[in-house]
Amino acid sequence: MNRSTFATSKNAFIRWGAQLTLGSFLLCGVATAQASDFSASRIGFVNLERVLKESAPAKASQGKLEKEFSTRQKDLVKQESSFKTAVTKFQTDAPVLAETKRVEQQKKLMEQERDLQRLARTFQEELNKRKSEELQTLIASTNTIVKQLAATEKLDMVLQNAAFVDPKNDLTDRVLKMLE
Repeated sequence: MNRSTFATSKNAFIRWGAQLTLGSFLLCGVATAQASDFSASRIGFVNLERVLKESAPAKASQGKLEKEFSTRQKDLVKQESSFKTAVTKFQTDAPVLAETKRVEQQKKLMEQERDLQRLARTFQEELNKRKSEELQTLIASTNTIVKQLAATEKLDMVLQNAAFVDPKNDLTDRVLKMLE
């Protein structure tokens, strides 16, 4: 490496260092400005999980779903019990049954099992759909209330998940009261 190349490399290194230092100062200034803006922000917190478990509309929704689906669930349980009884009877009778009779009962049990699985799947799908509908309604109501609270309290931001929340910033109890 000759002297002029070394001098050029040294100058480039010095310029790079100066740019890095200047960039660091600018970055620190921006970070400080953002931190001061953030510290001036008013932040609230709502524990949505608690709202979905403890609110009056959530409990009413749960009761409504139980009432709506309890009869079908009892029928399904009764049919499952009947099927299990038929399977047990078949298992004890199968060794003494004629081949054609045994195959016929086996097909009948397989068909009954398929029907039972289809009914259980349909029941679960409809229950999940209704739960989702009720949940969406409750979340919409909760969001409306949170927006109202944020406006009246002049909050810049309302969070739903946080590692730590100062109790003075927790709006959950107020949301629960407003949902009643």
